[in-house]
Amino acid sequence: MARPSKKHEHQRIILQAFTECIASKGLHATTLDDIALKSKMRRSLLRHNVGNRAELINQVAEYVSTKFEAIWHQQRTKHANDEGDEWLLITLFNNNPDEEYQALIPAFFSLLASAHRYPKVTQRLKQCFNVYVDDITHELSKRHPNVSENDCKQVSLGIVGIFFNWDSFMSLNLGEEITKLNWQLVNRLLSTLE
Repeated sequence: MARPSKKHEHQRIILQAFTECIASKGLHATTLDDIALKSKMRRSLLRHNVGNRAELINQVAEYVSTKFEAIWHQQRTKHANDEGDEWLLITLFNNNPDEEYQALIPAFFSLLASAHRYPKVTQRLKQCFNVYVDDITHELSKRHPNVSENDCKQVSLGIVGIFFNWDSFMSLNLGEEITKLNWQLVNRLLSTLE
């Protein structure tokens, strides 16, 4: 079996370190020195493996989005045979997400806050958003075959909007009451499909 290239492994380590730095310091406060320290690599090795800062930011947006999508697909697959819509509530509005997901949230929102400065980041985060909307639309269409795809997409968009809003405030520990209200709001949207 072929050994993975050193460059690929270095890129993964650098992107993981950059993600952790963004999560703790924010995108614009994170320096190449911070990433070098976190990844335990020389700064020159960072540039050799990932390029300049703009290229690194584009790569970390790809890295974070891909991780989020993989987590989402894993969760969605776990509930693929569920007949009702409760899987959405269980999957999306989880007060105790796994550690990997929790570690990605601050980095994702830091990238989102700066996306207007980086066209490739904007494009990649839009793709990530659309993965959620399209997948939920598809699942709702399967579970509600008598409802138009447009109606399913509207409900999906509402659910994803509520989810992204809720997710962005997760660090405030707003508690079970807010989660319960979000569940009720999502159920109200879902009831329009019946």
